[in-house]
Amino acid sequence: MKLARIAPRLRPSKFRPLPIYERPNLAVDPQAASPLYNGHIPPEIRNILFAFILAEYTPCDPALAYPTSVQRPGITGLRTINVAFLLTCRRIYLETYHLPPQLASHVFWHAPRTGPPGLGDRFPDIHGFALERDYFHGRRFTSWQLALVKEICLFTQMFWLDQSFPGLCESGVLPASIERLKITVRRGDWWWNERGHPFMINPHRGGYIEEYIEDVAREARGEAIPWAAGGWGGALQRLPALRELEMEFETTVDRRGELKTVVERGLRWRFPMGERGVLSNRGKGMEATEWQNGEESFCVFTVKWTLVEGNIN
Repeated sequence: MKLARIAPRLRPSKFRPLPIYERPNLAVDPQAASPLYNGHIPPEIRNILFAFILAEYTPCDPALAYPTSVQRPGITGLRTINVAFLLTCRRIYLETYHLPPQLASHVFWHAPRTGPPGLGDRFPDIHGFALERDYFHGRRFTSWQLALVKEICLFTQMFWLDQSFPGLCESGVLPASIERLKITVRRGDWWWNERGHPFMINPHRGGYIEEYIEDVAREARGEAIPWAAGGWGGALQRLPALRELEMEFETTVDRRGELKTVVERGLRWRFPMGERGVLSNRGKGMEATEWQNGEESFCVFTVKWTLVEGNIN
């Protein structure tokens, strides 16, 4: 009886290729003949050129375009980065390897079904943050790349911002290196927008109308509004490197005045960041813009809060 030859069982390898930037003895050609490195172009200009080359862009391919319901200024289709540029030579790699994760916007939609086609099928849970978990902790990033992520963008329905965002901040799913957070509340994201419900957003305690009315009244009396442990505004302090919050508040132009009143109240929010200080809008105000999607016109109020170090008071 002839025995079949059995291949040896391979154990998972613990070997991790060492990135070029961690190899101090690796020979690197100075590229002295290149116009980038022969002294004619200052390093500052060279860095600007590299950042431009590695910036995100949307290819001019109709197959990659998002549906009209998803498109908006700056978000028209699938984005990509020309990472092949890093293969030019070792010197260019050493000067640019950190840029792709830093320059990418890292966009997430909640609920996922409100994003690009197929996203809701892959991530059917409308309350969780499996999208971020898969994106940051799947096979897309190495640990050193995660440490370079500086900014994320969230398109959020209000129920997700109130109920799930605090959990995301506490979960450890987001990279601890995030310095900038952008949150966009689109025209259809507001609580009961389909019923024409008044705009309501409360970072202190969440989305209960009774508490919102109570907090507005307290503010009118000059009283301080406490930051509840479960509110989405208080959850920001769980992001240890966060230095800037930007929010876009959007509606149709016919409700512009109504939304403006709500946003003006938000200019006074001072988000607690623990011992680091607060995120404040002082001296910045808001920016109002309009855009059109087909026959519909929309207005967007953009507000930024930046870190002010020191005591919250």
